[in-house]
Amino acid sequence: VGSMRLVVFGAVLFAISFLVYVYPVNVIAHLLIGREIFAPTSLIPAAIIAAAVSVYFRTHITSPLLSGLIYYGMGIGFIGLWVTITGLLAARALPEFSVHIGQICLFLTLVLSLKAIVNGRQIHIAKIDITSAKIKQHHNLLFISDVHLGSNPKQHLAKVCDKMAGLDFDALLIGGDLFDSSAFTASDLDPLKVIEKPILFVTGNHEYYVKDHQHKVADLAAYNITVLDNQSVQSGELHIVGISDQQSPKRQSEIAKQQVRPDRFNLLMVHQPSIFETAPDDTDLMLSGHTHNGQIFPFSFLVRLQFKTVYGLYKRLNSRLYVSSGCGTWGPRMRLGTRNEIVQITISPQKS
Repeated sequence: VGSMRLVVFGAVLFAISFLVYVYPVNVIAHLLIGREIFAPTSLIPAAIIAAAVSVYFRTHITSPLLSGLIYYGMGIGFIGLWVTITGLLAARALPEFSVHIGQICLFLTLVLSLKAIVNGRQIHIAKIDITSAKIKQHHNLLFISDVHLGSNPKQHLAKVCDKMAGLDFDALLIGGDLFDSSAFTASDLDPLKVIEKPILFVTGNHEYYVKDHQHKVADLAAYNITVLDNQSVQSGELHIVGISDQQSPKRQSEIAKQQVRPDRFNLLMVHQPSIFETAPDDTDLMLSGHTHNGQIFPFSFLVRLQFKTVYGLYKRLNSRLYVSSGCGTWGPRMRLGTRNEIVQITISPQKS
C-alpha cells in the first residue's frame, strides 16, 4: 500500500510539474514555431522539476534560490497555463492567426505575471462595521491572517506593521498561518514589537507543517502574543474565542459551543471558514482566513469547490462571518484579481 501511494504521489507530482512549468512554454513554442506540444524531450525538465519540488517540500530545505525558482515558476506557470489553454483554443478556431495568438499569449503571460508580482507586495485596508445590542461602547480591532512568514520575508511583516501603526485599534487578532516554512525564525517577528496593544493568535494549518512547530508557536509569547488554543479571553465587552486548526470541523464546533457565552458579544477566531454553519447561534462575529480569495485568478473558482464562503462578509441568523483574503501570500509572492489586506473592524452599540 505504501509503495502504491508513493507511485501515485510521484505520478500526480510529475503531471502537475509538466502542466504548470513545462506545458505553457510548449504551447507558446507550438504557436510561434510549430513545435510539438507533447515532445518526449519535454518530459525530462518535467521530471527534474518534480524531483526538485519533492525534495524541497519533504526535506525542509530553506534555500531561497530553490524556493524562489519553485514558487515563482509555480505562479507564472499557473498564469501561463490558463492563458495558453485559451490561446490554443483560439488557434484551433483561427489557425491562420496562430503566430499572432502565440505572441499575444507570451505578452499576456509576462504582463499579468508582472502585475501579480507587484500586487503581491501591496497591502490594503478593508473595513467592516458591526453593530450589536450586547455592547455599550465602541470597539476597534485589527484582524490579519495568512502572513506566511517564510514564503514572505520579514520586511513584508514590517510593512504590515507600519500600516497598522497608523490605525486606531484596541487589539490585534491574528487568524493563523503566521509562518509556513522552516525558513521562519522567531526574529522574523521583530516588527511586531511596535504593536503595543494586546495580540491574540490562533494556529492555521501551515504552522503544523513546520519542523518543531510546537517550539516555534511557544516562541510567540516573547512577542506579546497570546495563543488561544481552544480558549477564550475577555477584552472589554468582547468575549474572544480562539479555535486551533488541525481538528475536525465537528470538534471545532463542539469547542465553540463550550466556549461561547450567551450574555456576551462572542467573537470566534477560526483559521478555516468551515464551521460557520455549525457554529453556535450565539456567535456574533466569526473571523477566518485560509482561502486567500484564490490568490491568483482563476484559482478562486477552484477554492469555491471546497468552501462556500471564500471572501468577504456573510450572515447567518444573527451571526456574521468575515473571510479575509489574508495579508500575505503562500508560495509565489503574487496576486492576480485579489489583494493583501488588513481588516479594520468597528463594533458599535446598536441604536435603539
